[in-house]
Parts: sequence; C-alpha cells; structure tokens
Amino acid sequence: MLKTNRIADVFDIRTRFLRSTHLERDFADRTALRGYVVTPPAQEGFDRLLPGLSPKSGQRAWRVTGDYGTGKSSFALALAHLLYEDGGGLPQEVRKCVDFRALGVKRPNLLPVLVTGTRTPLAESLRMALARSLEEQCKRGKPPRLIAKLRTPAGKESGPQDGSEEIALLHEAGQYLRDSGKADGLVIILDELGKFLEFAALHPDRQDIYLLQMLAEAASRSGDTPIFVVGVLHQGFHAYAEQLTVATQKEWDKVAGRFEEILFNQPLEQATSLVANALNIRRDRLPRGATGWLEGEMSKAIELGWYGVDAVKHRLVSIAPQIFPLHPTVIPVLVKLFSRFGQNERSLYSFLLSNEPFALQSFAEKPAKADGFYRLHNLYDFARAAFGHRLALQTFRSHWNQIESVVESFPRDQAAELQILKTVAILNLIDSPQLLASEDAIALAVDSTSEGASTKIRRSLKSLQRGKAVLYYRGAAGGYCLWPHTSVNLERAYQDARDTVPVPQRIGPLIREKLETRPLVARRHYIETGNLRHFDVQFVPSAELQDAIVERTGADGQVVVALCETESERRKAIDFATSKAMANRKGVLTAVPQPLQGLASLVGEVQRWEWVVGNVPELNHDNYALEEATRQLAASRQVLAKRLQSYVGLRQFTETLGLEWFYRGQPVSIGTGRALLEKLSSVCEGVTDNPRYPASVVMRSSRLRYCRDES
Repeated sequence: MLKTNRIADVFDIRTRFLRSTHLERDFADRTALRGYVVTPPAQEGFDRLLPGLSPKSGQRAWRVTGDYGTGKSSFALALAHLLYEDGGGLPQEVRKCVDFRALGVKRPNLLPVLVTGTRTPLAESLRMALARSLEEQCKRGKPPRLIAKLRTPAGKESGPQDGSEEIALLHEAGQYLRDSGKADGLVIILDELGKFLEFAALHPDRQDIYLLQMLAEAASRSGDTPIFVVGVLHQGFHAYAEQLTVATQKEWDKVAGRFEEILFNQPLEQATSLVANALNIRRDRLPRGATGWLEGEMSKAIELGWYGVDAVKHRLVSIAPQIFPLHPTVIPVLVKLFSRFGQNERSLYSFLLSNEPFALQSFAEKPAKADGFYRLHNLYDFARAAFGHRLALQTFRSHWNQIESVVESFPRDQAAELQILKTVAILNLIDSPQLLASEDAIALAVDSTSEGASTKIRRSLKSLQRGKAVLYYRGAAGGYCLWPHTSVNLERAYQDARDTVPVPQRIGPLIREKLETRPLVARRHYIETGNLRHFDVQFVPSAELQDAIVERTGADGQVVVALCETESERRKAIDFATSKAMANRKGVLTAVPQPLQGLASLVGEVQRWEWVVGNVPELNHDNYALEEATRQLAASRQVLAKRLQSYVGLRQFTETLGLEWFYRGQPVSIGTGRALLEKLSSVCEGVTDNPRYPASVVMRSSRLRYCRDES
C-alpha cells in the first residue's frame, strides 16, 4: 500500500467533474462526456424521449425538471450527441444505452441547436443559436440566405412579432437541411429554460411564453422532418408565474402541458454513486482501516433509515469506502441541503471539487486517517459560509437566526459539545422527518468510533439539555432542537398569507405614498444668479401624463415621473414624452422608469407579512414568533424601499438613476441625482420667471431649506 500524507492524495478526480456542463462550449469538446455515468434517471429519460423519432410520433416536446446538480445539463449534452449522426462526443457506454434498431428507426441525424438561457427574449437567442448551428454545418460553399434572415432582428422583416416568424424560419431550416442532405431535422435544447421564463414573467406583454407553445406545436407536427424541443429547468413553470395574474398563470399551465415532463430526481443510492464516481478514490491509497470503518458506519446509517426504506444495503456498503473522507451521515443531509438551498453556482459537485471555504477540498488538506471523516459539524460550517446570507433573509423557514446565534455564542474551547451543537444545527436547518436529530443519530454523526466516545456524546447531550439549557428535547418523534417549542408555524402562516393576499395587479397606487415628492431646487442656478427656482415633483400614472403637465402650479418647472405598469404603458409614455406637444413645453422634464410589474413580488411580500402580523392572533402569545414576523416585515419593507429608489428615485447622487429622461420631446442623458440638479439649472437658463410666482423675489427660508437639502 502506498503511503499518503493528505486526504487529497487519495483522490484521482476526473477532469470532466471539475466544471459544470455548458452546452455550446462542451458540444465541440470530445472529452466533455468522458466518464459520464448513465444513471437510472438518465436511462429513463432516453427511453422516454427517443421513441419520438418515429415519423408517426406526435410527442417531441419535453421538459426535464430537477434540482441543481442532478446532471440535467450533462444528460442534455449526451442527448444532443445521441441524436446527431456524428456522435463523436459519446463514450461507448453511452452509445450502448440506446438500441435504435429495437426502436424501429435508423440512427438519427438531427442538427443540434443549443441554447443556454439568459434573462433576454427567447426569440433572439433561438435565432442566434440556429444561425450558429447552420454556419457550423455550412462551412464549405456559399452559406444559405437563411442565415442572414436569422441574424436580422425579429420584426425587421415582414410579419408580427408573435413568434410565427421564428417558427417559419425553423421549418425553412429543417427543409434546407433535408434537401441538402446535411441533416434530417433539428433538436433544439433550451438549457436553463428558467432564465427565459423569468424574463417572460417580468415582461408579460411580450410573446415569449407563446413562442414556447408554438415550438411545442411545431415539434408535434414535424413529421418526416423532425423537430425535437427539450427544455431543461430547475422547477415547474408555475414557480416562475407566481407573480402574474390568475388568468396568465392558467395560460402558462396550458403551455407547460404541451411539454411532457421528465423528472430528474436522484435517489440517495445514486447520489452516493455519483459522489464516488466524482472523487474516483484510489483504494490502494486509503489509510489502513478506513474501508472497515466506512462500511460499518454506512450500515449504521442505513439502519437509522437515513438512506430510505428501499435502500439496497449491500450496494451502499460496497460503495462506502469510495466516498472517503465523507462520513455516511453527510450524503443524505448534503443532498437535502442543496435541494432546499442550492444555487446554480453551488451544486453537489462544486461542494466536492471546488475550493470553497469549508467544502471537501479544503478539508482534504488534512492528514489522511482511517477515522478522519468529514462530518455533519463540518457541513454546518460550509452551509454557514455558502448559504448564511440567504438563510438570514428567510429565517422564518429555517430558524437560521436562532440556529446561528446559539452556535456562534457557544464557547469555542468546548470543542466536543460545539460539534454536537453544529450537528443538531444542520439537522434542524434541514428539518426532515427522515433525518431526525435523535440521540442515536447524533452519536453516529459526531463520533461512533468507540463505545466510550458514544457514551460521552450521550452524556454531553443531557448536559446541553438540562445543565446549559441550549438544547431542547421534543421526544422520540421530534428529537433534539436548538429552540423551544413555538406555537406558531410561521411558514404555514406565510403560506396562508400567500393564499389570501393576491399578487397586486396595479403597483402605482400602492407605492405613490412611499415616493418622495419634495420639490427639487436648481442649486447652481441659484448660486450664480440669486434666483431660487424650484421644480415640483410628480409621480403620475402614465395615462394621466397630459393632465398632470397641463395643470399649472406655483413652481418654476415640473419633473414628472410616469408610473408605467407594463411594457406597453412604458412605450406609450415614451411616445408622449417625445411628442410634438412636449417639444414646446419649456421647464418640464419627463422621466420614464421600467415597468412597475417588476416590483410586484416585493410589494406582495410586504403585504403578506403585514397580513401575518395583523391576522395571526397566536403571535400575541409567542414572543419568539412575533419578533421573527416583525423582523421579516421590516426587512421586506426595506428591500422594497431600496428597489423603489433604483426604479424611480430622484435623489441618488452617486448611484445611477434607473430612468429614461426627456426634455422638449428629446431624450436627454441624466445618470445621477447630481446630474439631474445640473440639468434643472440648465433648464432655468432658458425659462422665464413664472408670472404668478416671480422667482427673483421668492427667497423665503421655507424654500431655502430645499437648497440646503439638495446640497
């Protein structure tokens, strides 16, 4: 056996696991799928998708849904190669997983159109991706005119911008490929489809969601020139449409129904295999005794029920040495952790292979010892570093503030008891009935290497509960917890609020009272001329712009901000601000923000917490829950106020204003609040005194304070 000093020396990590899959980049890399494991969900996905190759099939639109880090993008990459005649990027094991002859079809040759989602219009990304694919296919000879059409922005040619132009171009591309013998059809893969759905939800006036519907319909009718459409996303369509109207949500549900769903959920046994495959342990380098320790610990974890009632014990026990140095209790908690709190940039593989603080590679710099496991208390440190800031924002769901305050205030010199607290903390955070913080589970997770160690942990548990009163025992069904029982389930109360308080449809009336309407003073003009001129500030619905500007005031000018609910209203406001009527309006600056529907979720969040505080009587008898609900309300109001400033704020002197500005029918560049005051002074140089209120004589102290405030 080779001697090793560090845990890292035991790993022999394959390069494909060192970065996440990116469709466009990795399709041309023949090594990208080397070592790819055809998991049961992947095999099921292939088995369900590929019968769509039959010319008579009408099922050619799919959505692959699953948590971060479950291998959806790698599956999509393998699928693209399987459906492409070249298939050069596929290892032999993947080729063997599909028998096209058994399906009654020839080996397909569909040109991959690979799109990675961004918060941009779907139509634009689809056109560019199809153009790139055709260019790659047509390197020799004269490129078809179709490529130039695709690179022409949507709507520039004849036809409405409703998605029909893109569908026509797809059919034209399919026909060109078949006539030229270059391919039999198209396979369109929309990775990160959720990004496009987020954009569609923020811009409901656009036709993106209906383009998806038209794509699915075109695929189902594509016949002998097949068009496969596969969307990859992390949650259902409904999750992206929560802030839209009920009618719109129903439309989204109909569109989702056009795509048959493939759920990409990995059972714990499979997740364990993926971890082992990623680490690729050199078993001959394992510390002496590690194999026996891990097999024994895995058996105990299975007996606790942490790997599910259907766990195949002999299979998991045989894998156990290959997950060194992870303790077997870590993987079930790790999977739950990423399922609940994971982000795109933080998947299971990033934990295993990146250099993030407290992740596995950081731990792997330690000396390799048979019982030197990465345990749940280590995972707590990782969760705090990776997710702590996000957990604090929604602590009512995870009790994170309570968890963190107990753990971080505990004396550092009591290392053994601190490990117990962190173990209970991570289990409380996950809050899973299958992963209960029972006495047996805590003893196994912290240290079960000897009978004496286990006995010591059980004594410490009693001490932390009865003596130091930092742990609370809720019986066999509840296990240990870091906080006493609370009579209010805030997550349930919040869900009741979501069911009761609809998403606001008109944002303007709800925020007008929160907007700052103090007049603005042309400060430089006053300093240079001695004339104190001020501009009234008005926030008005876009439909009332003309009335607001016609109305005469005692001010020297007006700053009018149009409150636009939708993209359509925003365009109408811009049309008004650039109209001939406004070209003759001296002293009036018009500002147009982004559609206020982008604030709907934040306004709704405030309303929900207001509902919880005002409508849950049990809060009067539960100080802990009341304090948390009040904190959530204050935090949501603060977030809304900050976002309001970025949308329509006028007094951000260093930050960029999120407004489009117009003066006398022309757009003007005003980047900050300071630049706005400078523009007001410039306007004053060309505006005569208001005949009703001559500015040269209005020098009262009540108006001087505006000058002081704006300085």
